[in-house]
Amino acid sequence: MKYAELKKLSSEKLTESYNKCKVFWAFSNEQFDENLKKEGIDKNERITSIGMGGYLPSKNVKKYIKLMEEHSDWFKTEIKKVNKEEVILYELRNFECYYTGDITDALQVLESYGFTKAEVVEVFLKKGKKCR
Repeated sequence: MKYAELKKLSSEKLTESYNKCKVFWAFSNEQFDENLKKEGIDKNERITSIGMGGYLPSKNVKKYIKLMEEHSDWFKTEIKKVNKEEVILYELRNFECYYTGDITDALQVLESYGFTKAEVVEVFLKKGKKCR
């Protein structure tokens, strides 16, 4: 499987989990109220913030954590099946590292996948001239 395909499948699985837990995003009081109504959540129900504008009913937090842990475990298994250089190069491009000359943001993501800084730097230097 190509890394782009894995990312797409991962996104679909996350969306499915969000839907199961009634996760919604809101960046204003108006959006918050609209999404409560859209999700069929009572205004008096306790709501928990998951950060970055995300919310869910507090009663769904344990289910949400379980689904996120399962997803993380699944993703860590699947990413090992993808070509290492392809993954690193995808994220270097995604974070525009070849324009900025800074791999910090990509490195943070890639380290969470189990790649080392040395591996990332190696691909960055090796593919750099071809990516500009």
